[in-house]
Amino acid sequence: MMTQPIRTFEDLTSETAPAGGNGISKIGFTFDDRRLIELRARYARAEMLANALGDGFLWLGRQYDRLVAGIKADMKVRAAEAQLHRMTDRELSDLGLCRADISFAVREAAEGIVPQIDGVTGLVVAANQNLRRAA
Repeated sequence: MMTQPIRTFEDLTSETAPAGGNGISKIGFTFDDRRLIELRARYARAEMLANALGDGFLWLGRQYDRLVAGIKADMKVRAAEAQLHRMTDRELSDLGLCRADISFAVREAAEGIVPQIDGVTGLVVAANQNLRRAA
């Protein structure tokens, strides 16, 4: 009975490699060339990860800055409202305000809300829609 000779990996075929091996050894890559390619791939992956982490930290920093700026702006608005609420009715009337309009007036100044003027008819729609007309 005869035995078959031992087949090496170079003799095997697959769907991705041509007959006779993986093809890389046929091209002429040495062990050092393969090691250099793997090293470059590792560096490329490390660079991509470092860039992603850096971008993530920058995004978090911008979000933190926006949060702090929003809190500071809200504190300024609340301080202005508190200052107006400490005024007497006479002082408020000198400014053209009543107590009910304090929060709207402060937020109007902070956000820049202005009355809308119709370009065709010239009618003014008040920015404060909470005004009630007496019937």
